[in-house]
Amino acid sequence: MQISFELTKDPLLLEEYYRIREQCYRQELKLPSFDGSEEPADCRGNIFVIKNNNHCLGGARIVGNTQALGLDLSLVDLMAGQGLESGSCCMWERLAVSHTLRGSNRRSEFCEQLVRASRSLGYEYAFMVSSIRNARLYRLCYSALSIPFQILNHVKCTPKGDFSQLEHVLSVAHLRTGHQPGIAHENGYSWAPEQQLSYSVAA
Repeated sequence: MQISFELTKDPLLLEEYYRIREQCYRQELKLPSFDGSEEPADCRGNIFVIKNNNHCLGGARIVGNTQALGLDLSLVDLMAGQGLESGSCCMWERLAVSHTLRGSNRRSEFCEQLVRASRSLGYEYAFMVSSIRNARLYRLCYSALSIPFQILNHVKCTPKGDFSQLEHVLSVAHLRTGHQPGIAHENGYSWAPEQQLSYSVAA
């Protein structure tokens, strides 16, 4: 298995990513009616994918919008309220990884390459919404990369629609500082697969 990471607009990879996130969210978040097909934010943002040769195995959406996922939150106002220095910010959304990619090494590589992709787009902060359990897992991953990652427990986070009944917490990764991942070769950052663990998802 040859694994690589990239930002993509390839329609076949996108379609596979949409199917994976639908399956992942229906199973992991217990949302049987979740529709993983293309959303307006997919067109506005950038889709980051993990692939094995030409087959997508998961990914995430990087959106540089001040409002995301229907949250009544302004990221610019949030930054000021948290005492963050002025800088370009984005949201990491719709994180979903196929069950064929499991293992702690995978999570670390995914996190590192998501940071690399976001930095390449000019972002200095990345906000995300997830369960507290996943937020803590991501904090461990980013701490290992020397990237500050804050869980903003005191910020009210009330997603709408299918996600309104789920536990959510807002977090932020500081992309400006910390480990600078090396530039991936043309086909992405390669690594060997391991075994076991569950989906890693965030709303």
